[in-house]
Amino acid sequence: MMNYQSFKKNIISDEIEKNLINLVSESINFINSHKIKRLDNKNDGTCLSKADLEIDNIIFETLSKLDSTIPVISEERSFNNKLFMSPEYWLIDPIDGTRNYINGGNEFTINIALISKGNPIFGIIGHPPSNNIWIGKKNHVFIYNNKTRLKKKIVKLTQAKNKNTVIISNEKNKNIENLISKIENIEIIKVSSSLKFCYLATNKAIFYPRFSIIKKWDIAAGHAILNSSGGVLTNLKGKTYNYNYPSSCAKAFFAYSNLGWDKRLLLNN
Repeated sequence: MMNYQSFKKNIISDEIEKNLINLVSESINFINSHKIKRLDNKNDGTCLSKADLEIDNIIFETLSKLDSTIPVISEERSFNNKLFMSPEYWLIDPIDGTRNYINGGNEFTINIALISKGNPIFGIIGHPPSNNIWIGKKNHVFIYNNKTRLKKKIVKLTQAKNKNTVIISNEKNKNIENLISKIENIEIIKVSSSLKFCYLATNKAIFYPRFSIIKKWDIAAGHAILNSSGGVLTNLKGKTYNYNYPSSCAKAFFAYSNLGWDKRLLLNN
C-alpha cells in the first residue's frame, strides 16, 4: 500500500499521478465493458446512467483513501456548498456528457480536478471512446493511451495567421453568436464536454467562450490542463478565474489556448 503521510505536500507527485492514471483507466474500462443503462433523470432534469453512479463510487472511494481530510465533491453526491470554500478539495464529474454517452456518442469524458485555494492545480480527463487520458500539472501536459505515455510534453504552437479556430458547444446561444461574429478569419468547431479544453491544450483551437450555465466539475479538470499547457481561463473582464465561492455553478468565462490571444481576438473588437 502506498504511503500518503506526506500527501498534501506531495499532492501531484509522480507516484500519485500513476495511481490516478490507474483510477481513470479502471473507470474507462468499466464504461467500455458494460452496456449503456439509462436510469431515471435527476431532479434537475439532466440524464443519469448506471455508469455515472458506478464510476462515481470508483473515483470517490479511491480519492477518499488518499487523504480523508480533503473533501471530494462529485456531481453525483450530495454536498454542502461550503465545501467549495475549503483550502483543498477534489472536484469530479464521473461522466461529463451523460446524454452523449447514453445516445452512443463519442464526446463524453471523465473529469477529476484538485482545487487548492480556489485554483485548479491538477487535472485529469479520460476519454473512453479513444482510451486517451490527458493530465495537466506543474506546467506540463501529458497524454496517455492505455496507460502508455504518447507524448512527453505538449509544446504550444502558434496558430496559422489566417485562421482563428474557436471551439463552442452544440447549443445555440445569441451571446456566443454575437461575439464570434466579430472575429475575423474564424473557423468554428463544435464539441461537447471537457474535450474542448483538450482541443485548446493541444492547439487544435485557440478560443472557447462560455456564457450559458455550466457546473464547476464540468470545467475544473480542463482548466487545470489548459493552465498547464500555457493557456488561460478568465472571467468576462479578463480577471483570473477562481472557484472559491459557495456554489456549484460556474460563472461565464473565456478560455484561450495561450496568453496573448485574449488581446488579439477580443480587445481590438
